[in-house]
Amino acid sequence: MKSIIITGANSGIGFKCALQMAKIATNEQIILACRNVQAGNEAIQIIKNKTGHQNLKCLQLDLASLKSIRQFASTFSKEKEPVISALVNNAGIQNIGETEYTADGFEITFGTNHLGPFALTQLLLPFMDNNASITFTASDTHDPLQKTGIEPPVYKSANELAYPKETNEKKTTTGQRRYSTSKLSNVLTVYSLQQKLANTKIRVNAFDPGLTPGTGLAKNYPAILRFVWKNIMPSMTLFKRNTNTPSKSGTRLANLAFSKEFSNLKGIYFSDGKVVKSSVDS
Repeated sequence: MKSIIITGANSGIGFKCALQMAKIATNEQIILACRNVQAGNEAIQIIKNKTGHQNLKCLQLDLASLKSIRQFASTFSKEKEPVISALVNNAGIQNIGETEYTADGFEITFGTNHLGPFALTQLLLPFMDNNASITFTASDTHDPLQKTGIEPPVYKSANELAYPKETNEKKTTTGQRRYSTSKLSNVLTVYSLQQKLANTKIRVNAFDPGLTPGTGLAKNYPAILRFVWKNIMPSMTLFKRNTNTPSKSGTRLANLAFSKEFSNLKGIYFSDGKVVKSSVDS
């Protein structure tokens, strides 16, 4: 049985993506790749109860640790049929507090949002089915023209992002910029990887979930902003363009990664339910 792997699948967009996958990928094993295995297994039980899909499992994965990423790939390689039909690189963080670092010494936003998924994808490429899809959850914050309210990205070199110099800039400003730049890096990776896989049928795409209030992305924000994010901003889904519920974005993500409707899309940026142009820089 082939597998679909979804990172960060125990909550938010990732969970809703896994739920939709269980509905449309009835012949696939769905692997929830999560830092917290207990939370992942609880999510699996909910999905089983809602869909009847029984072929789900949770494997531990911490994208802020190369050791964990290597262990995940090694564990998957021992599956009875280690073949991947879809890899959904969805997990991500936004840190607007003190600078933190991954287990390997990389700035944590760049390390978790970009380097981790990049390393995971590289290790799993040998297991990709001929018609597999690889999807990176990006963000419209990578494009300054979208005026998202988040600091626009600044990309000079990967080395400067991995090992940033401290400045006197506000932590909120620095943290937002690191987030948007990590998402620009995701988009750049999609285009580059699709070029490298040009002689295969594997398709690599970037997915923008839009503004999705209520997810865990704002858990590093001050208490009042977390309250607004969770309890007030969800009402914006009723009137603001490309502002979506986790369910809507998760469903779109699953469909882009697996549905036959989108099986001809390769090397594209998908936002608000359609193919659009990504930023000038990307």
